[in-house]
Amino acid sequence: MSDRKHLRWQTLPTTPAPLANFKGQHAQINGCSLYYAVGGAGADTVIMLHGGMANSDYWGLQAAFLAPTHRVIIVDSRGHGRSTLGDKPMSYKQMAHDIARLMEHLEIPKASIIGWSDGGVQSIILAATYPDKIARIFAYGPHMSLAGLNMQCGDNPVVDAFVKRAEQDYKRLSPTPDQFGTFYKDVWGLWQWQHDALFTEDQMAAIRCPAWIVDGDRDEMINRSHLDYLAAHIPDASLMLLPDTSHFAFLQAPELFNAALKDFLSVQDARV
Repeated sequence: MSDRKHLRWQTLPTTPAPLANFKGQHAQINGCSLYYAVGGAGADTVIMLHGGMANSDYWGLQAAFLAPTHRVIIVDSRGHGRSTLGDKPMSYKQMAHDIARLMEHLEIPKASIIGWSDGGVQSIILAATYPDKIARIFAYGPHMSLAGLNMQCGDNPVVDAFVKRAEQDYKRLSPTPDQFGTFYKDVWGLWQWQHDALFTEDQMAAIRCPAWIVDGDRDEMINRSHLDYLAAHIPDASLMLLPDTSHFAFLQAPELFNAALKDFLSVQDARV
């Protein structure tokens, strides 16, 4: 085995450049200016949601891979990237609600959701709350409570590098570039003050679309037992672990990640 394979989970590869053939624009959604970019072609729509402190550029390799066969929409969540925070506090339910409203704004009746980390949380909330809008969910590195998080992850060098990059990106992309400190506290607040579960077992049990719970086998931020728990409580959910990758597998092993996405989007829903 090569050293590259042994060490790839210890790296944070460069964030892809914005996709030139994706049209970026803003929509006024639930009191904020929400940035999204649209590209690709196909009858089926895929919406890609990034993790906390990140932005939609992180999905560049996957969006380009899916664009030949799908209409792809990448979004900067409320308060992240090029989007404004707006007049409502940052919360997972609010960010999921923003996506539902964006779908209505774009006249998208149904879409598959690919979510990483906080985006994965949103995908589960969307599937539970808006079942008629969601075709399937690919939740990479999600959680539902503090029990799922490794709160010591800030000591990990990959996570530390990500946070430093997040500050640079925020100052470069945000309409409020001088407010990173407030943004940082808002996002860490989402992670640290989850006294109640983000969604209940009953809500998970009500999910009827195909659901994949996915992660790297060396995730620095999410506890493995928590992934097992989520997969066990969503009906017929699949659990997939990508080898030798961490919370950032889509950058560390994009070919492997893209192959998983291709399988995910090609599997037929036996319940239809």
